[in-house]
Amino acid sequence: MTAPTAGKGIESAIKHLLTDEYKFLGGERVQEMLAKDMIHLFRQYTRDPWNLEVGQTLWFAVDKDEKPGPAKTLAKMRVVPVVLSVTHDDDRTLRANGCSHKEVRRFKVARILNEAFSQKGVSSQSDVSELLGVSAGTIGKDIREYQDENAVILPYRGTIHDIGPSLTHKKVIVTLFLQNVQTPDIARKTCHTEEACDRYIKAFKRVKMLYGSMAPREISLTLDMSERLVNEYIALIEEKKSLTEEVNDFS
Repeated sequence: MTAPTAGKGIESAIKHLLTDEYKFLGGERVQEMLAKDMIHLFRQYTRDPWNLEVGQTLWFAVDKDEKPGPAKTLAKMRVVPVVLSVTHDDDRTLRANGCSHKEVRRFKVARILNEAFSQKGVSSQSDVSELLGVSAGTIGKDIREYQDENAVILPYRGTIHDIGPSLTHKKVIVTLFLQNVQTPDIARKTCHTEEACDRYIKAFKRVKMLYGSMAPREISLTLDMSERLVNEYIALIEEKKSLTEEVNDFS
């Protein structure tokens, strides 16, 4: 007689639980499908701790393809398991090369955000804050300084899911557009989809079309766009205009 497999045993236990404890009314086939899905989900969200490297930890990040909404709480969003390097040999190398504690922390923040994104997850500033034991405000400042110093956009929830006050990525996307960089290259440089890049570029073009005939507040109301973002786009328009005038004067 062949012994039942572990998977079959778990499936059977789940089916009995559904029927006996929860009075589940679905038929045998539905119970079997549900049990298989539950086992698949469990295996997807667990990792063998012995397969983690020293300094790594298992974390749950919001799925990068999740669509945020005004009434969509974090509890209602899909999450994915990601392995993050809280400490790494690179950190010791940086310290040995004379980098300050603050500089090393900025590299840690960038590494953690990039690792999550490479595993199809998006971490928030509060996630990194909890992992590194510093305030979310400090993490936000680290992100801004790292992005400015390295001319990149880090993939965290504010930029990828377009939430909160994170307008820097929009400015970078439009700036690259004004430099005649092609959309696929803009998407690659900023960790955004081409569709998202096109959306920000179109919004910029609408602001540009209305600027001069409307005040920023009026543009904001007309386009249903934050006044802060409108002003950021206007600053880019003026900067581009100023550069063009300088080139013409030089010619």
